[in-house]
Amino acid sequence: MKELELMYRGSLRSCNYQCSYCPFSKRRSSDRELLKDREQWTKLLGRLEEGAEGGSIRSFLLVPYGEALLHPWYWEGLARISRLPGLRGVGAQTNGSFSVENSLELFCRAGGDLDRLRLWISFHPEMTSVEEFVKTCRRLHRAGVRLCVGGVGVPENLPALKKLRRELPEELYLWINRMDGMRRAYTEEEAEAFRRIDPYFPRELAMVPADPEECQNRRFLTGDGRVEICNVSHKGKEGQCVSKRCSCYLAYGGRAHFMNRILFGPEPVFRIPRRAKAVFLDICGTLLPGDEARRGVAGPRARGRERIPGWVRSGLEGLKGDGIPLFFATTLPYGEAKRRCREIWPLFSGGVFAGGGHVVIREGGKVQETYYPMDRGVLSAAGSVREIYGGRLFTYRSKAGIYKVTLVREHGRLWGEAEVAKARELLLEHEKGIRVFAEGECLEIVAEETSKAEGVRRICRQLGIRPEEAAGAGDGAEDQGMMELFQESGL
Repeated sequence: MKELELMYRGSLRSCNYQCSYCPFSKRRSSDRELLKDREQWTKLLGRLEEGAEGGSIRSFLLVPYGEALLHPWYWEGLARISRLPGLRGVGAQTNGSFSVENSLELFCRAGGDLDRLRLWISFHPEMTSVEEFVKTCRRLHRAGVRLCVGGVGVPENLPALKKLRRELPEELYLWINRMDGMRRAYTEEEAEAFRRIDPYFPRELAMVPADPEECQNRRFLTGDGRVEICNVSHKGKEGQCVSKRCSCYLAYGGRAHFMNRILFGPEPVFRIPRRAKAVFLDICGTLLPGDEARRGVAGPRARGRERIPGWVRSGLEGLKGDGIPLFFATTLPYGEAKRRCREIWPLFSGGVFAGGGHVVIREGGKVQETYYPMDRGVLSAAGSVREIYGGRLFTYRSKAGIYKVTLVREHGRLWGEAEVAKARELLLEHEKGIRVFAEGECLEIVAEETSKAEGVRRICRQLGIRPEEAAGAGDGAEDQGMMELFQESGL
């Protein structure tokens, strides 16, 4: 059964604010319009409780065009949704103009689970002061509500947004949305000023091509019964998204992409940062996507024509700006990893290289390297395998000795499971204390005690953190042990 991430927008079009930059509603709804919206909301609640959406609901976010949380039936409905089995979080976008005490009392009285409540609160300096807005946020924060706050990146509002960042509790994330309709690009000075407020603001400026494959478990529901992939998707003849790009956070932030999970946890649609204490990332197939990145992953001068997507790079820059150390976790040797990732290399503090055979930590200008060498006899053992299967043999050495041997077949000749098993048997007949695995055309030989997971453990010990406080991403068999270390396995 699918775990669905749902967003909902009813027919509500009224708002008590009148912001000049807002493209949405700036009027009050009639009683008839409010009744229609309430009926749509009630009907949706019934469908959700009956399981009519075809899967268990992992998260639910109310994304109205108007201000929904002024109306008690929305709080009562959020309370009902919060009790659904398997739900991780329920939330709403709001301007925060509701009464905190009365609203939370209503939510709890309706049986709401406060631990599951998430609020996305937008600051509108034309309609409220920094002082009043911060009071609201502090009340919610003290009540135990998880929230994020933010505002539109209007250049003229920079002084107010800077003040807001100073006045808010440090642990509350302040996001900045790109201003649509500005009819010009941000200047470098403006972009940098907003980045200093929100380290992830560059993601708002990056081009994010649409990819429906990353959106299979989410649905955007409307009051009139339509179902889309997200708030900006448009259905083609096959009922799929045909949008060219994901043009706002709800679109790109809700995708099942490793960067979203690392930045904002298992329910990134709520935009509440995960803030892992370290991040470990595979290179081939993860940072460098596509088949070309997966092939020849360990051979010298591997093809690697793919570039790291701009919106992934902006996420890495945001993590670095947020003070979170980044580490590679790769089968590639150090030099090849550096060549293929040179555009992002300065953002990283070392990593696990050569399948765990080489661990590097850079801290405060100092470099700590650890190699895990094998006995020299591994070369003759690898030569015996080469005589049977062919290919080119590459050896990686340090002063401590040989820490990795790679047998690379010609392009396109991947190693099968039976071949790997036979090669492992032959190698272990001649040499003990080694680990043998294959990726693409490469048969890899490293010391028995090494792996990405062991390298991650070593780095975490050096940083003084537990592995479950870190996060990571990888898409291969070699990454499974590493991913099991992290609190949210598979992110």
